[in-house]
Formats: sequence, structure tokens, C-alpha cells
Amino acid sequence: MKKMLSLLALTLPLVAQEGFDFKTLDKLGVNSTNKTDITLNSDMLKLASGFLGSGAEADSLKPLVESLKGVYVRTFEFDKEGQYNEADLEPLRTYLRQGQWNRIVESREGKALSEIYLQPLPNNRLGGVAIISAEAKEVTIVYISGNLKQEDIQKLSGTMGIPDIRKQLDRKKTTDKSDKGKKEDEE
Repeated sequence: MKKMLSLLALTLPLVAQEGFDFKTLDKLGVNSTNKTDITLNSDMLKLASGFLGSGAEADSLKPLVESLKGVYVRTFEFDKEGQYNEADLEPLRTYLRQGQWNRIVESREGKALSEIYLQPLPNNRLGGVAIISAEAKEVTIVYISGNLKQEDIQKLSGTMGIPDIRKQLDRKKTTDKSDKGKKEDEE
């Protein structure tokens, strides 16, 4: 399934993304040894939903996929540390700060930084999710736009090239607990 969606993503022409222009992130790929570029606008998502197959899980995902405006995933892998410039991520962060986005997770582990942003809408809905995961030798950006329920994030997690968001949230909980323990030890 992942191979089929990856193959589909590779054959898709670049389309104009709404909101953020992902071409501004192309600088990250200059020195990368491996690059993944998934660009699915609403029309392509509807087409891709046909590849979800059948069954309870696929049936619950299809209406969700149809409510999305876009899914954009960029992953850049590098041979050595220091082959990308952290400043190349700043246009995305600036875009997120200017909009109605809220950063709900910021987790720093050594040189690795993970951030999760949500765009809240009325009635406990979300207009989007953005994830930035910057490690010493790998950068991953996930941007999901659409009218979502909070539980839809879990359904999308781990599908259509989207990393498992639950792992990021679990990592944040673990980091928060260890930070709290350190503070208590210091007192």
C-alpha cells in the first residue's frame, strides 16, 4: 500500500499548494542524499482514496480524505551533520506564526527539534496540522490542510506518507515527565 502511494506521489506533477509555498523548502534538498516529496492536493487526495482498498479502516478513512485540502510531506536525509541550514525552515515557521496556528509541541532532544502546530477552528475542529522534525541528519515536514476533527489526526497518522504523529506526542509526554523529574531533583 505504501509503495503504491509513494509511486503515485512520485508521478504526480507539482501542483500549486494553498497557503504555504513548499518550493521555499527546496534549499534543504541541495545536499541531501535521500529526498521524499509527497504533494497531494484535494483532487489528488480523492484519486488516492481509491487506492485505500476496502474494509472498516479504509471505509473510515475515505470520508476523512475527501474533507482534506492537501497533504504535503517533505523528508530530507543527509550523510553528515551540518549539511542543511536551520534557517531554511524559517519561512514555514514564519508562515505558521502569522496565521491562526498554535504550536502545541516543542520538544528538543540534543540537536533534534520537533514541533507540532494546529490550526483551530470553531466547534472543536481543526483547519490543519503542521509538523517539523529537524534532526542532525534528517528533516521531515508534514503539512495537512482541511476540515478535521481532532480524532482524524490519529486516523491519518501512519498513512499516505504521514509519519506516526502519536510517536511525536508520546515523545513530548516522556520529555515533559523527565523534565519535571529533573526540576524536582534540583529542588
